[in-house]
Amino acid sequence: MNMNRQLLQDLRTLGVVNAPARLLENILDEVGLGDLYAPLDTPLGQVFVAWNKLGVSAVMMAATPDDFEGRFADRFSRRPRKAARPPENLGERFDLRSVTDFERAVLLKAREIPKGEVRTYAWIARQIGHPAAVRAVGSALRKNPVPLLIPCHRVVRSDGHIGQYALGGSDNKRAILAYEGVPVDRTKVAVL
Repeated sequence: MNMNRQLLQDLRTLGVVNAPARLLENILDEVGLGDLYAPLDTPLGQVFVAWNKLGVSAVMMAATPDDFEGRFADRFSRRPRKAARPPENLGERFDLRSVTDFERAVLLKAREIPKGEVRTYAWIARQIGHPAAVRAVGSALRKNPVPLLIPCHRVVRSDGHIGQYALGGSDNKRAILAYEGVPVDRTKVAVL
């Protein structure tokens, strides 16, 4: 009985052992899943983009590289490393490990919306086979880890109102839609 008690106590102490600070990042780098990042100029100004061997993992607005690294670590529980510039094939592949299967389906459907066009949250819900999940579609788009590259800005409310945007709110959504040639007034767009 004493031996079992000692074994349980020893096992519990394993939970209080702290791994070295960069252990996760070092392991991820070793298997090619560590993230690199660089600034990227966009119609909305400078953003930071992160990627790994699976593809682009994040696009975020941040004031400084340190701010981006902190926000990235808070969201993905790992720290990216700075690179000189983004890869040439940026936006062809995506690392969507951070989203659910439903969210992935929503994001991949949004990716099909052509530049210069918009669709509704309800359209995406119908297209992915969940016609009643309009609000869940909006939530999935809000969690988009790679806005701009997966164009969640091309999704609007059924009444044509812009709605929110994962990369800086409705003003940025309106600006990027206008940049892409979508006629936008103060609050609405024409819905197909």
